[in-house]
Parts: sequence; structure tokens; C-alpha cells
Amino acid sequence: MESKVSKTKVSVVTPVYNAEKYLRKTIDSVINQTIGFENIEYLLIDDCSTDSSRDILFKEGNV
Repeated sequence: MESKVSKTKVSVVTPVYNAEKYLRKTIDSVINQTIGFENIEYLLIDDCSTDSSRDILFKEGNV
């Protein structure tokens, strides 16, 4: 009997605070890992950024 446990192999948590300059590169780096994005749980946590980091997160989240 196959278990219903998630098949996620890696969880990645990225805290974000005024990181607009590096955020897209960081996100792309995680997405393009060789284990495949389907094996990654990716959490990006914004800590009240005052730059456009939040806008980038919402835009990237709609991929």
C-alpha cells in the first residue's frame, strides 16, 4: 500500500527583507535545481520590505 505522505524531498525557506536586487536570481536558482522543482517546497517569507520585493514575490508566485 502506497503511503499518502508528500513526496517533497527538500524544503527551501527564503526570508525576504528589501531584497529586490537579488530576489529574482535567488528564486531562479531554487527553481532550476537539478532535483526538479516538483521535488521542492519553496517558501518565501516577506518581513515588511519597503522596496519592491513584495511586488516581485506576488508576480513570481503567479508562475
